[in-house]
This record gives sequence, C-alpha cells and structure tokens, in this order.
Amino acid sequence: MKFGAVTLCFNDEGTIAGTINCLAPFVDKHIVLISEKPYFGKNSPPDRSEEICLDLGCEVIKGTWALDHFQRNLGNQMCSDCDWVFTFDSDEMMQHGEVERMIRFTEKCPVNAIGVKPEVYWHDIDHVLTPRPEYEPIVMLKPSVRFWLIRNIDCHYLRSSVDMHHLSWAYPKDIYKKVTNYAHATDFDGHSWFTSHYASWKPEDKVAQLPTGSYGVEYKPLPQELRDCLKP
Repeated sequence: MKFGAVTLCFNDEGTIAGTINCLAPFVDKHIVLISEKPYFGKNSPPDRSEEICLDLGCEVIKGTWALDHFQRNLGNQMCSDCDWVFTFDSDEMMQHGEVERMIRFTEKCPVNAIGVKPEVYWHDIDHVLTPRPEYEPIVMLKPSVRFWLIRNIDCHYLRSSVDMHHLSWAYPKDIYKKVTNYAHATDFDGHSWFTSHYASWKPEDKVAQLPTGSYGVEYKPLPQELRDCLKP
C-alpha cells in the first residue's frame, strides 16, 4: 500500500520535526500546509517551520485558510494517489512500533477513518494529563474522506488502541499562540487563561486547569525515541 501524510502548520518550529521524523520511514509523501496568517488574533513573522519541512523532504504549500478543515481537505486531495493518509497535527507523534501497528490495523479496517485516544502532555515533555482527556483525533483516513469542521469528518471511524503522544499543552509548543491564534481562540479568553493557569504552573501543583476542566498531572517523560525525533 501507498501512504501519505498531511500536517497543518503555523510557526511550529518547536514541534514540526517530531511529526515529520516519526512518519518519515513509512510515508511516500508528506505534505505540510503552512498558514501565512493565523485563524484568529495577531499575525507574527514566519519562523523556521518552512525551512525545517523542506530540509526533511516535505512538500510545502503556503496559503491562508479560514479554518483548518479547508487545509485538511486540500491535503487529502493532494494525496489522492495514496491508499491511506496520516493526518497528524504538528504536535502529534508515534513511536515507530506504534506506526507499524497502525499500518497493520488499516489492512483489516472496515471503515475509512481511524482515531486514537492520545497521551496528552502538559507544560513540558515530562508531564501528562490524567486521566487522558476524552478526545479522539482522526489520525489516519482514506483520501476520499472529507472534514466538515475543524477535525470532524463525514463518515464513521474506528478507534485504534495504538499509542499517540500529543504535545497539546506542552513546551516546545508555543501554548500562548495556541490559545490566541488557533481554532481554540474563540472558545475562551486565551490571554487570561494563559496568565492565570499556565504561565505560573509548577510540577508540585499536581493539577492542571484546562479551559475544559481540571486534570491530574503525572510525571511520565516522553520516550527518548520521540525526543530525538523533535530535533530538526
């Protein structure tokens, strides 16, 4: 089978290499769609994301999109010659053994899309939220599938037990940018949340106050294989 990958990006130089490197041995093409301005909030000068993507062999498409489902659908169309497409965001990674498990899962998958329930990191790559948030991103699909809003799709999906690592709320991701520029920006006051609940958080606090609720925090370092992937 032929596999493609589609990743969205806006000034993600801290994490984008992790996504690309973890998938590189398995995909025939990796398309990165770089937004030239954010969905919301103030724009900022481009960082090294494009340079990193090109150096790692990706095809880069730059443009302006109202929300991320428009980007995702364009990427899927560009992978129409693939059997399956990995749809990892720029802060999501899998160890190689888990990617291999995912590929085996596709061989018998009766539907056109697959989700996972990832390990979600908080504040840094040594701490995770507990229990895992009830969030199942679509991370692999056939190129005919369409996103109708953000990461919601137009068909049924199955959840795989494959383990994904999501640096959703963790440095080296720029969390202030996440809550003021990304699709989350209209859900709550990102500046106030960042100042009150994120910037001053310490490991001894033991609790993370997300915009969606409170979670425990556990010391559980990101595997070394993925730490290495983060290096451009």
